[in-house]
Amino acid sequence: MRAEWQAHIDELLDTYAKQREKLKDLQERLEAVEATGEAAEGLVKVTVDRQGRLRKLELNPRLGRRLGMEELAEAILEASDAAAALVTQQVQDAMADLRPDDDAKPGLDLARLMADPPTSIEDVRKHYGLLPE
Repeated sequence: MRAEWQAHIDELLDTYAKQREKLKDLQERLEAVEATGEAAEGLVKVTVDRQGRLRKLELNPRLGRRLGMEELAEAILEASDAAAALVTQQVQDAMADLRPDDDAKPGLDLARLMADPPTSIEDVRKHYGLLPE
């Protein structure tokens, strides 16, 4: 194998290994993502996981005197939306490391790896050792 091919393959394998490690770290971070949103001046708190599923609902006892049922329902939805927005931002932030940088991409440069293309059938046969003896 040509040295420049091997160097490029080594570079790609190194990049692959680094990306696998980043993916492993990302998976661990994403499993722990949670966010809490608040509404009604902090009297309603909703905690959701990374998929937006409700994990915890906290209702301050003072709510009964301040909000009717409709207002309470609206406050719960508002807190849930706020928590979901926070989770979305946390996931996007965690994944930012995996987004390729245009300048940092290893990019496969076939022209760099290959010699000038053959210009005749004779060149092809010669290249592959197919010339009659």
